[in-house]
Amino acid sequence: MMKNIVRKFLSGQRGFTLVEILIAMAILGIVAAVAIPTVANIKSRSETKANAGELSNVQAALDAMMSDTELEAVTAITQPNATDNMGAFPDAGSRLNGGSNGDYMRQATTKCSYYVSTSGMVSQDPC
Repeated sequence: MMKNIVRKFLSGQRGFTLVEILIAMAILGIVAAVAIPTVANIKSRSETKANAGELSNVQAALDAMMSDTELEAVTAITQPNATDNMGAFPDAGSRLNGGSNGDYMRQATTKCSYYVSTSGMVSQDPC
């Protein structure tokens, strides 16, 4: 088959046969069938890891705020009232983000919403 292609080019014939085009399309289809699910899986895993990292950061910020203010318990935020506004977190006032008592969070809002128990355990609403 390779000899035929070389002969066509050397003899001045231009273009590809229908069979050659179909083979190329089949190869591209196989590559796409393998690549697309792989890329989608990588994106899903990275979003899951980012959400877990954000949960860890919110928990650390609340723990630090509770420690600095010597709180043993906080006002609970239940799941139906989950929030992405860190200024609305229990007993935080503006402390979790940019208050005079120190910055515990870099941004005032988060990608996911969170709720918290009175003991300070933070949980993440599905993002």
